[in-house]
Amino acid sequence: MTGLWHDHAVPEFLQVGEEVLPLVIKRHRSAKRICLRYHPGDHAVSLTLPRHTRVVEGMNFLTQKSEWLITTLMEMPSKKRIKPGVVIPLCGERVRVKHDAQQHTAFMLKRGVLTIAGDRQEFTKRMTEALRKIARQEIAARAEKMAKKTGRRIHRITVRDTRSRWGSCSSTGNLSFSWRLIFAPEEVMQYVVAHEVAHLRYMNHSDKFWSLVAYLCPDYEAAKAWLKLHGKELYRFNA
Repeated sequence: MTGLWHDHAVPEFLQVGEEVLPLVIKRHRSAKRICLRYHPGDHAVSLTLPRHTRVVEGMNFLTQKSEWLITTLMEMPSKKRIKPGVVIPLCGERVRVKHDAQQHTAFMLKRGVLTIAGDRQEFTKRMTEALRKIARQEIAARAEKMAKKTGRRIHRITVRDTRSRWGSCSSTGNLSFSWRLIFAPEEVMQYVVAHEVAHLRYMNHSDKFWSLVAYLCPDYEAAKAWLKLHGKELYRFNA
């Protein structure tokens, strides 16, 4: 990552130290400055440009930030591939992963074992699908229970591999969460769900909002601190 860039020399991949990462360049009409981000879930780099900023300016900005990128990658925990036999944290418990091609259900979580069915070659896809379904079930159960306490209704709940937020709430009552929360301690999931459910009532971070979060999740401050310190560790698991 040295030297100046020209518009005809924009790469699809970026070498940062010994790492080679996909590079995504996009424009945003409301952006006021160049924004560089590393996305641990995709192990990729994105460069967001204001509407009239030339690509070459963005690439030169990226070059100036090379030390920051290298430091960020060094601070990321090592990846752990989820495959049969490994043990992963799941909803606050340690769970062993197993593959059983003859199992009739797509997946089964029972007595500390998560069993994935189907052909071995499809294990990665089926594992990811199972984790997303488990995440939605766990998150939805908590969100619906909390929403009843606030007197508000949830319109829809979705789970994604979000890049910059653990959760979000729209003005129409749609809640979205990162499925990777299932790797966090149970109280951390509780906090993130409480945070977004509280937004159903207060679309801000006022004192009333935080009072409602405390009502829904009394120990939220410890969970919030854990997420700030250890949140990046939730991206180390890949099927």
